[in-house]
Amino acid sequence: MKKKTFYIKYMRSTCLLVFFFFVSVGAVSQNIADKEKLVEKFYFKGLELTNTKKDSSFFYYRLALQHAEELQHHSDAIEILFGLILTARKHGDIEHHQIFLQEIDSILTNEDVRIALDDYQYYENRFIYEKATYFYDLLEYDQAKRDFQKLYTLLSKKELVKLDEYEYNLLIHTTNYLALIYSHNSKYDLAETYFNRSLNFIQSNPVDESETYRLATLQLLAQLHRFTQNYKKSNTILNEVLGAYKVRYAKNKGYKNNVNAAYGKLVEIAIDQGNLQKALSNLQEAQEYLLDNDPFYKDYLILYGDIYSGLKNDEKSLESYQEALRLFQEYRQNQPHQDIAEVQGKIAELYLKQKNYQEGLKTVKIAFNAEGSNIKITDYKHNPNPTQVFSKTQLLHLLDVKLQLLQGTYEKASDASVLEAMLKTSNNILETFDLLKTEFDSKLDKQFLAEKAYPIFHRMMGVAFMAYKSDHSPEVLELALNIAEKNKDFVLLEALRNAQAVQYGDVPQKVMDKEAQLRAEITHFEKEIFDTTGGTTEFSDQLFILKQKYYGLLDTLKQKYPKYHDLKYGSQTMDLATIRNTVIGDGNTLLSYTMTDNYLYIIVLDNKDENFIKLPFSEADREDIRKFYRLLSKPDLNGAEEEVIILGENLFDKLLKEPLKYFKGQNLTIIPDGELYYLPFDILHENGSYLLKTKSIGYGNSVASLIALNKKRSISKNKVLAFAPNFTDAVVSSTDRQFGKLLYNDDEVANISSFYDTETVLDEKATLASFKMKNSHFNMLHLATHASANDEYPDYSYLAFSQGKDSSEGNILYIKDLYNITLNADMVTLSACQTGIGKLQKGQGMLSLSKGFYYAGAKSLVNTLWKINDKSSVKLMKYFYEGLSNGQGKSEALRKAKLKYLASTDDNLLKHPYYWSAFVVSGDVSPISPNHFWEYTVMGVLILGIVLLYIVGRRNFFRSNRSTFNIKINMKR
Repeated sequence: MKKKTFYIKYMRSTCLLVFFFFVSVGAVSQNIADKEKLVEKFYFKGLELTNTKKDSSFFYYRLALQHAEELQHHSDAIEILFGLILTARKHGDIEHHQIFLQEIDSILTNEDVRIALDDYQYYENRFIYEKATYFYDLLEYDQAKRDFQKLYTLLSKKELVKLDEYEYNLLIHTTNYLALIYSHNSKYDLAETYFNRSLNFIQSNPVDESETYRLATLQLLAQLHRFTQNYKKSNTILNEVLGAYKVRYAKNKGYKNNVNAAYGKLVEIAIDQGNLQKALSNLQEAQEYLLDNDPFYKDYLILYGDIYSGLKNDEKSLESYQEALRLFQEYRQNQPHQDIAEVQGKIAELYLKQKNYQEGLKTVKIAFNAEGSNIKITDYKHNPNPTQVFSKTQLLHLLDVKLQLLQGTYEKASDASVLEAMLKTSNNILETFDLLKTEFDSKLDKQFLAEKAYPIFHRMMGVAFMAYKSDHSPEVLELALNIAEKNKDFVLLEALRNAQAVQYGDVPQKVMDKEAQLRAEITHFEKEIFDTTGGTTEFSDQLFILKQKYYGLLDTLKQKYPKYHDLKYGSQTMDLATIRNTVIGDGNTLLSYTMTDNYLYIIVLDNKDENFIKLPFSEADREDIRKFYRLLSKPDLNGAEEEVIILGENLFDKLLKEPLKYFKGQNLTIIPDGELYYLPFDILHENGSYLLKTKSIGYGNSVASLIALNKKRSISKNKVLAFAPNFTDAVVSSTDRQFGKLLYNDDEVANISSFYDTETVLDEKATLASFKMKNSHFNMLHLATHASANDEYPDYSYLAFSQGKDSSEGNILYIKDLYNITLNADMVTLSACQTGIGKLQKGQGMLSLSKGFYYAGAKSLVNTLWKINDKSSVKLMKYFYEGLSNGQGKSEALRKAKLKYLASTDDNLLKHPYYWSAFVVSGDVSPISPNHFWEYTVMGVLILGIVLLYIVGRRNFFRSNRSTFNIKINMKR
């Protein structure tokens, strides 16, 4: 029997099998020959009925199996069982699917069969694949991934050219299944890596069916691009795929499913983009390719429901959803399933849209019960345990729909029990989000999660504010604060917690070294690909292998070292007492902002009181911030500051007037959100003058990250490493970057040595290699250099160093590089252009160079919001370090440096905020431990003086009393 050929055709779902029987050596009885004919006859009869009549198909397959077992033809028995599995999968019969797998397993684990069976490995591999697809269909992705990964590892060890057609086919399918699993878990970065790997396999070793494999993989990749909202790329791929499948369909109607699937994906994209007429047109066009009772019909019904809902035809929408639900329940045999929960969720959303909140809540309850096998929700007050559901991502969406339904119910009638259910649901959303977050390994995947959750958190802030108005309880304010924090930089928080996780997580050092090594190697190849315009296939292949090892190691860390994983990724609920003890002191006020589409929520805390404020905030207000930033960063220096002052007054009224009404502390800590990251708050105008006159202002990425930074130990001995590179004719050959000479950066770093023990590294010696070698020995770093923010690829924003003459290393330090560097810095000063500005990303805030230094271990940062003036920075930085050396806190030292700059500058042009207000300080703004050099010197002089005075005094005393001593001596004699 040509099993491999059989398998390939089976995998292509053509249901065409070539069934050959071995001819026994010697005489074969007529009875055996008759039975073999019956096996063949019943097998093909069962195969013929696979798609239409499940029970009849099962009947004939079982007859074939009975005769095969009597003949002890184990290979035929296994092939028949695989046929039974195909029928079970076609009809969604999970129970029989499992039974047939168990029967195959019992054959393959029989030692006699193992010895006797020709090509045992073929059957073993095929069994692993079928078992993996079984778990995949059950949505048990962890088990499915383990089996697929086992198969992938086994097959990928061979050279592609040495794989036979069956193994090649299996490798492509296995790789794509792994990509799908990562995609379903929203691990889009890794999913795309596997899809590209599959395409590389196809391109590197073309076979007769390569184009078929390529089109199938491209279709899956297009769906992934849709999930990541890269609609242009997704549309381009799908149109190419659809065109190719239509050509094939014209010759072979077997490509019906391929055409329908491509149409369905194009319709989904059109719906996502709000192009409903195009979606409807495509869907109607696609129906030409449907058969009677076509499995695609129920999927199309959901799409019709979505389109009609968007077109505000609720009656047709509900009709489509309900028919889809009936078909899915029939297909899934009325068992709980993710597909059923999805349709119920859409019906609940339709009721929400109609403001039929009671029916919506009933429907959500039904959807919850379809979310897992053991879930029994009986009323609106309860929600599923997120550890028991098929999909936490889907649960997050359903909880959000329920929260909106509860909010609508509460707004109609202020029922305390409904408000309680709203708060409980909000906490369940946070719990589900935290569990989801721990499942994602890459920063990119976490970002996609944040994008999905961002609108939910905004709605939750509205619910929390509603509850706070009803009851000004600290518990409600803590909930609001934790919601706001989920909106902030959880990726940075994980980086800050890593040191504690390593120290107390019981992970062997060699394992952590391996993790660090893999991260560094991944970064290296990602940079090579970014900097190279062509010929990246080799780098991509190596990168894929490294990522496989890296994510495999992370899985090991999760399983073997749960304490480490919990310390780094586990959720920590914040309370007001902890915040006051670690972040807020006497005279300090903290303001945490959350910006939604129409409102600004502000949580205000000092060491005794708190408040929760909701202010209207429109797109026009956002534009005022952007305009203010333009006036500061690219000013008309021939004009006056009048426009800056007027807009500064307006923004003060919008952002700070209400929050500061009852909070009079001098020190402010601002946690920005959205466009507020562009704003230096100290130049807003209060009572006719800059806020700078009365307030010291520091910033944070989140309250949680500030707590972590404040807990970091400071180095007692103060030493500064100051870099001032020389850029005369400096060019990086690989990227053709050209940097102009900085005329005053050497003066800037020279001034620091007046106040601190400083090692200055100047001109051609200020290389990246030198910085990497020296930085760990200093607790203060000062980099006066060029920088560039990259909005399109934030990880490739960079600082520039001098190019070493004999060094193979470049002179560019990317943010990405900082993920693999460990600093011991209490403070890093980035005196360069736009070091605090970058791309705004939901859930991460501002992706800037300064953020990279936090990842590397900096405790606090001084950075810039726009391109700074080289000359004015010299004076400003001198005053700043002088203040630090006198024991002032960082934000206070920067405030006084700015005020001193303004007082000592006679030229009104140079008093424009462009020249002095770009610098801001963030993180732990407490004082750098005082510089004791001069204190020790003065103390030493004083002690020496006292000793000398003592000696001189003693000498004079003896001289003046010599005669008395002589008399006493004589008397003793």
